[in-house]
Amino acid sequence: MTKNPSNPEINGTRAGYVIRFTCPACTKENFIITKTAKDHFKETHFGTCKQCRSRSTILTPTSNHIRNDSPLYPFTR
Repeated sequence: MTKNPSNPEINGTRAGYVIRFTCPACTKENFIITKTAKDHFKETHFGTCKQCRSRSTILTPTSNHIRNDSPLYPFTR
């Protein structure tokens, strides 16, 4: 059985139903268009650079992380 090579993990951002990320190999900005809300709010996505075709694992921030960092939602216990 062959072992899958691990892809580099990079941070991405959400904007509408688009997830944007920058390729670590060629520094080109790429995007993934999600079709459903369930796909959009997943924490990890697999993407391919359109220019150099390198594959990456894109990490997106979770909704709890965004809410805790926002000044509009103060942290309460």
